[in-house]
Amino acid sequence: MCHAPQLITHPAVLPMQSWHPSDLTSKLLRWQSEPESAPAWLHARAHYRLGIYFEDLYAGLISELLGWRLLARNVAVRQKGHTFGELDFVVQNPSSGLVEHHEIAVKFYLAVQTAEGLSWHGPNPADRLDIKVSRLLSHQLALSDRPDTIATLSRLGIAAPAAKRLFMPGYLFYPRRRDSQSNVPIPDMPAKFVLPPEADIASDHLSGSWSYANEISDTECRHWVPLNKPHWLGDWQQETDADPALAADSVQAVELSGKPRLFARLARQPDSAMWTEVERIFVVPSFWPGTQDSSRTTLST
Repeated sequence: MCHAPQLITHPAVLPMQSWHPSDLTSKLLRWQSEPESAPAWLHARAHYRLGIYFEDLYAGLISELLGWRLLARNVAVRQKGHTFGELDFVVQNPSSGLVEHHEIAVKFYLAVQTAEGLSWHGPNPADRLDIKVSRLLSHQLALSDRPDTIATLSRLGIAAPAAKRLFMPGYLFYPRRRDSQSNVPIPDMPAKFVLPPEADIASDHLSGSWSYANEISDTECRHWVPLNKPHWLGDWQQETDADPALAADSVQAVELSGKPRLFARLARQPDSAMWTEVERIFVVPSFWPGTQDSSRTTLST
């Protein structure tokens, strides 16, 4: 997470690397070589819900590694019994001493091209990149401007936030070629759904590929490992190669269950005995991103 590229560019995006302390690398290496010196949250069992686990990691990152003071987390904003939302994090900037409101999300979107243009959908196709970014910028970050929010923070002894930040890493997945292990470049075409003003897709975002389950052969997926949450965060590695039978069965299960699944393609590294993730692939059922009875349109391969 310390070095995770953001999915989008926007003035509100937190430039995480500009806040890295000079001893960041040495501290991480010490925690790795001396696990007993690492904070307890690193050893805690990861929450099965990816979003909550991501929030736990962010809390540790912002306080233990970057030295920000964590003032409050998940602050509910209510008025007359109605909940408008929650502030993910309220923190104190160690440089300025000012209070800041941080909203965070880790997201995974797949590129889909139709006659109307390019769109980005999550494994749940109702989750779209443009909708998520718009809500984060226009609703979530705006919560700290509300008088009732400021009053709530005041009751907690916290000053009104002087800045609002967004932290949103993740992956964008591109249609998979059948003749190579690389991704298909997205053509220069108009977006079907436009991002909010000043927001754009970051050029250095993490990327993977996606494919329909019924187009994947057993040979193609023989080095793939199905990833369960919370292992969507961080690169996967293991001491042995993938189980080809498990990989093939897991791909087939996507079509049978109708539920997309994330995989990592492994390769053995020449300088290590470990098999390490070299690519991420989202596998989706044949009717995705529509309903089971709908037709589909894909990028040409």
